[in-house]
Amino acid sequence: MDNRKVNSYGIVGSIYANYIIQSIALIVIMQFSVALSKQLNTDIVGLGYVASGIGIGKILLMFVGGVLSDKFGRKLFIYFGMSCYTFFFIGMTFCSNIHIAFCLAIAVGAGNSFLDTGSMPALTECFPNSAGSASVLIKAFISIGTLVLPFIVTFFYINRLWHGWAFLGFAIYLMINGLLLFPQKFPNKDTTIMGSEGSKNYFKAKPKFLIEGIFLILMGFTTTATFVIILQWLPTIAINGINMSDLDAKQLISYYSTASIASVFFTAFIVKHLLKPIFCIIILPTLSALVLILFYLNISSLMCVIAAIGMGFTAAGGVLQLTLVVMQQLFPTCKGLAVGCVYTFSGLSFLVIPLIVPKLAMIDVSYVILTDFFIALSSIVFGLIVYFRFIKVIDIKKI
Repeated sequence: MDNRKVNSYGIVGSIYANYIIQSIALIVIMQFSVALSKQLNTDIVGLGYVASGIGIGKILLMFVGGVLSDKFGRKLFIYFGMSCYTFFFIGMTFCSNIHIAFCLAIAVGAGNSFLDTGSMPALTECFPNSAGSASVLIKAFISIGTLVLPFIVTFFYINRLWHGWAFLGFAIYLMINGLLLFPQKFPNKDTTIMGSEGSKNYFKAKPKFLIEGIFLILMGFTTTATFVIILQWLPTIAINGINMSDLDAKQLISYYSTASIASVFFTAFIVKHLLKPIFCIIILPTLSALVLILFYLNISSLMCVIAAIGMGFTAAGGVLQLTLVVMQQLFPTCKGLAVGCVYTFSGLSFLVIPLIVPKLAMIDVSYVILTDFFIALSSIVFGLIVYFRFIKVIDIKKI
């Protein structure tokens, strides 16, 4: 019998540390594009082909990872995720074939799937009384990785260092974190998110996966698409819509990123002390829709800045993670499946949006904003449907 105590802070510390490296792995190919182009004897189009493997690995294995995480436990799948990333970093260091590099990128997608389906449920199981805050804070550590990597790349280029040392350094980082996580005992995978007074029995009726479950899964797509459109297309909107300079347009993403980081901590505080996640998944998309319709009605330099800050704060500050928390509150015995479903549809947005938005932008950039507005509006409608089902099956005073 395992008599070790659960060290929730030790487990969560390792999980957060993993998310720093996860965000680095997702963008490292394009960040080291010059060096990797030479190494793989290809161009930027070839690197795009390599990077596309990430999305394939993520979408194909997210659902499977969720189901198996519920069956075999969280720790195993966190290690699967870490192993996939380690395999990628070491393999990419010495790879010289573009097709092998593509397969290594698929490993990144697989690592992303396994890490998410192990880590997200584990967070709520480690801190069942503050699941919302614990989940939202993931975004802060993802942002740390995306902020730090450009400085690492610049350091290597300025000092003419071999980029392989960076890749090997990331692999060693994962190995050390794996050793720190190894002795930790994880909480029971059936741990339920607690109510406001530590209550586990907050159900009034049985939730219906085919109603609230489906709409929460759809919110995985809409909440992600809402911020993806602005993140990827705001500079283009500014350049083509009001002739903003290229430098100023790219600066908008800095405003967006700063606002999203600030929002993470603000949202974590709000869901811990003031509002339940079920309210936030309606309020935040409503604020996003308001920002977007104002932006559509007045595309100007000032509104570009306001939209960057507003969307960073309302759409990219953790609404997807809160949607997942609500899903896990409603379906506490299949939290891994919940992650798999919601995050699969979240990943689909990265494939669908690039197919639709460029065609709209070629007609009129304002159509891009309007499309984003209707997607945010969809999130509101889906959120309201979930809310009315939520209060029907759960005693909201107990949660």
